[in-house]
Amino acid sequence: MGDAQTLGILSSPFLSNILLPFLLVFVVIFAILEKTELLGKEKRYANLIISIIIGLLFIGVQSVVGFTLRLLPLVAVFLVILLGYFLIFGFIDIHKVKGLQIALGIIFGLAFIAAVLWAAGVLDKLTGSITAGTVGVVVFLLILGGAVALVLSAKGKQPSG
Repeated sequence: MGDAQTLGILSSPFLSNILLPFLLVFVVIFAILEKTELLGKEKRYANLIISIIIGLLFIGVQSVVGFTLRLLPLVAVFLVILLGYFLIFGFIDIHKVKGLQIALGIIFGLAFIAAVLWAAGVLDKLTGSITAGTVGVVVFLLILGGAVALVLSAKGKQPSG
């Protein structure tokens, strides 16, 4: 019975739609203001008040909160993928291949843009006429282009002789 009550508290709309988004925005804005010293040095109370006001304004616009709640799980997935990338490729020292860094940066950038468009609901409108076959062809061409770019960049870095 205690587990059901705990789950009820964690899934309450007050927590997920008001408290957690407010805390997220408040902490991020406060950290940015403290780090940049935008209002001046030792202005902690001014930073605190501005952060609270921006957090309250944020939760007052539920469409923005909904967008944020839709986007944050995707951001978490991207962070896990990036962590895996850094762990795996860090072991084999692949970071020294400049072409691969650029290709992966472009891929992650495009994926992040697609995630933002999906969270905003724009992607559904844009993809109304796109079929699964079209998506497959585009993905194949992107992978092929990345492989060609990788081979060409690695070929240019080989020592002569």
